[in-house]
Amino acid sequence: MNSRRRADPYTVKRRHQRYTIQWLLTRQWLLTQMLGHYRKGNFMLARLRVVLLATCSFAGSVGVAHAADQAPVHITVISDLDDDLYDARSGRGGVDATRMAVADFGGTVLGRPVIVDALNDHNKPAEAPGLATQAYDAGADLLMDVQNSPIALAIAKVANERHKLAISTGSAAPGLTRGACSRYVYHYSFDLPAIQTTTADYLAQTAQGKRWVFISDDSGFGRSGLATMTPFIAAHGGQVIKSYLTPPATSDYAPILDEIRGLNPGVVAVINAGAKGDDGVSAVTGAGLPAITTMSLLYLSDVDRVQTGYAGVEAAVPWYWNLDAAARAWSDRFAAAHNGNRPTETQAADYSATTQWLNAVRAAGTTDADAVIKALDGHKFNDLFAHNGEFRAGDHMVVHDLYVVKVRTPAELPEPHAWYDVLATVPAATAFTAGTECKMTQ
Repeated sequence: MNSRRRADPYTVKRRHQRYTIQWLLTRQWLLTQMLGHYRKGNFMLARLRVVLLATCSFAGSVGVAHAADQAPVHITVISDLDDDLYDARSGRGGVDATRMAVADFGGTVLGRPVIVDALNDHNKPAEAPGLATQAYDAGADLLMDVQNSPIALAIAKVANERHKLAISTGSAAPGLTRGACSRYVYHYSFDLPAIQTTTADYLAQTAQGKRWVFISDDSGFGRSGLATMTPFIAAHGGQVIKSYLTPPATSDYAPILDEIRGLNPGVVAVINAGAKGDDGVSAVTGAGLPAITTMSLLYLSDVDRVQTGYAGVEAAVPWYWNLDAAARAWSDRFAAAHNGNRPTETQAADYSATTQWLNAVRAAGTTDADAVIKALDGHKFNDLFAHNGEFRAGDHMVVHDLYVVKVRTPAELPEPHAWYDVLATVPAATAFTAGTECKMTQ
């Protein structure tokens, strides 16, 4: 079966140049003919040449514009595609979610086809600037997904230098909307302060949330979690009775847990990241302490992988696939194409962010980043991912309601992957407080 292949951006550019040269040569010949007839006194023919010149110029301009306008709108997803925990959080599923958004939008915008490709960052921050540069050089109008905080911060620098847009849906980095904020980067879904403060504020108001113990990674991530959550605990009459900083290689939590039993805490907060988070949370939940277990960043894909180790954890999340009818309907479509696996919060954010960007491109009438920013800044919306969503113009945080959930045990699941019991909805204005460090350049 024969099929027509769309021209790549390089071919379109060459075609544009060819049309331009043809038009200029034709115009030069017509001017020469017109001048000759004018000198001979043939004014009527000279006027005819003027008409022909105008017609040819218009047709040539239309041809050039048509060639340029057919260049595809280009989205590049930068994510970890290596079949690991970061791939499960977004990765290939995030690429698919982005493509779903484009397909649901109709596959085109401004009369131009929309293409989505992907680059594998291997979860290596050192590779991120080169990948962003590669994507923009290849014609990308938008970089999407961009998970992992060091990767997101590195790509944000390139986006700012190139005056091109990037949307991070999987990074927790607070710097993206504070000291390292950029006019050309939006932070979608969540950031670390929003999740941590929402969790602490909710739990500290419960009867059990007055005595806290922290087990934190001995890193900036671990120490910042303790510093961020403590004021919210204290604001509701609670206190941190003990905090433990654990070296990165910690695997044996037994001595710490033995000591915690004698402290009688109401909440044990585990502030670790990645696989170490799995180990720490599983150790606490498996110890049988009469305390709530909480953590900084709870991911559905991590619960899917560890299962029992996360049972009973209470924490804030940005989204859940079974939250409401709209989320459920989209998740059913996603699951049908992914062996029944339900989408994560980051994959749903990829779909949502892509849709909102395409709407902004259509409203702006162009893919030019500065024009699209004008359409996005201050834009309020509701969709399957974001309730009470807003592109906050002052720092480019995309705010929306957050949810406090409790992880069910495997025996409590009403259906596969239905891990969360939603305990509370936290309004966007409460969940996402703005920092003061962002100096957004206009």
